[in-house]
Amino acid sequence: MFTILIVDDEKLERNGIKFLLKKEEEEFCVLEAGNGKDALGVLAANPVDILFSDVKMPYMNGLELTRQAREMYPDMEIVIFSGYNDFSYAREALRYGVVDYVLKPVDPEEFGKTLSRVCSHIVERREQEDTRNRQTDYLMKYFLVDYLYTGNTENEKKLEKLTGDQNTMLYSVSRMILVGASNGLFETDEEHFIENLKEQIGREFYYVNLNSNESVFLFKEKYTDYRALAETMHQFFLQQYESDCYFAVSGELESWKDMPGQFRALEKLLEEQFYQPGQHVFISGAVREAGQDSAAEDSEIMEQISKDIKYKDIVHLKQNFERLELKYRVDKQFSEMYVKFVFSSILKEIYEQLSTLDEKTLSKKVDRLYRCRKIQDVLDIVSEAVEEFEKCMMEQEDGFRKEITDVKNYIHHHYSEKNIGPETLASIVYLSQGYLSAVFKEETGVTINRYIRQVRMEKAKELLENTNKKIGQIAKEVGFSNSSYFCRSFKEYFGTSPESCRKGKSDEETAEKI
Repeated sequence: MFTILIVDDEKLERNGIKFLLKKEEEEFCVLEAGNGKDALGVLAANPVDILFSDVKMPYMNGLELTRQAREMYPDMEIVIFSGYNDFSYAREALRYGVVDYVLKPVDPEEFGKTLSRVCSHIVERREQEDTRNRQTDYLMKYFLVDYLYTGNTENEKKLEKLTGDQNTMLYSVSRMILVGASNGLFETDEEHFIENLKEQIGREFYYVNLNSNESVFLFKEKYTDYRALAETMHQFFLQQYESDCYFAVSGELESWKDMPGQFRALEKLLEEQFYQPGQHVFISGAVREAGQDSAAEDSEIMEQISKDIKYKDIVHLKQNFERLELKYRVDKQFSEMYVKFVFSSILKEIYEQLSTLDEKTLSKKVDRLYRCRKIQDVLDIVSEAVEEFEKCMMEQEDGFRKEITDVKNYIHHHYSEKNIGPETLASIVYLSQGYLSAVFKEETGVTINRYIRQVRMEKAKELLENTNKKIGQIAKEVGFSNSSYFCRSFKEYFGTSPESCRKGKSDEETAEKI
């Protein structure tokens, strides 16, 4: 719908124009003013697409109105009415950006043609502006994603140049929420779920897709309960898309230039989903309450410790051992024999993984544990075993490098499989999902999901440049079931569309135009 302002000191003339507008198929919001002075008041209160103005009017004529209106709305379409005797005024009005004029008395057919031309100009301009905005948004996300992962100062400068106006979202961002899914949720048509999510949570945000299973949401509000907000988002994705997501909420950002550091912390925080499956929201800097651990069931903690030992996950073995230690220091209701039984079970599991220790030596250590008079002595014995286990694993570090190589090779040979991800890869190399994620990031510098996306994007680019395969076919071959998401993801990754890539326009060439 277009908004039109009709300015004429003759009400009969204004009614005539309104009558002609009602005969058009297009719907218009029509405003009126009896002179130029009143018209400026209307323009100040209402954005207007098209201004129809008579030339001769009291208080302020059409020429002065045209000049001031153009300053207020540089892109507004302006059409003036003039009689034959007023044509000199019409020529003068051209200096102020009048796009057309209509002779009085108004001929309905000529008026229709003029209106059609003016509306076409607006539609064309809006389409061009929309295209520019989309391209700017794609480039911004292209540089922003790389900046999040690398902190590259060159991309920081390009982002500053792209945003320009310090009133933009990037300059006002206060919090980041990293969201992890496991079912390709973010291949969903983002325009659809973004609008639904905004309506659900009642606030604006800036959305940045990282890959099919991870996205970042940027928020402006400083004084918001972000735990409650993340819980609402969790329910939204669970109910609307049957996706059980996990949310890592950053601390408050002083500047958008803090984002890479905060993002690395969020990635690490999100890994907790594998060790606290019942929790979906993780807050940066939140202190875990002792009561939460003391209330935890033995079976849950012991099960996690067993997995940590089995998968040689030293980091989380230590964390879960501390949980168990805290539990028995705080809660005094358990018998001495029961506590010794729990920790002797851990001791046995650790030494069963160490081939250097024979059964006789293990029996002596267990016997020593049962002879302890204080819980601290029990804990010291098991702590020694954990340290011995850690030392053994460090000596096997090269073995983990081999497992990372195996994972990378698997990705390179199976990138076309839609459901390839940390869970599948962890089962292949017999490591825990969380530990594999941590070791992979330390070894390669990128997360598993990021690495999978890199492999898929590079392969897609290769196919675009060296084959005549259709884009939809290429999308399927590199693991995307949704072609539109593939195109969007490709453009955000390379900064250029698949079509432009095929024509020989590289992402570097696109970036240089900024």
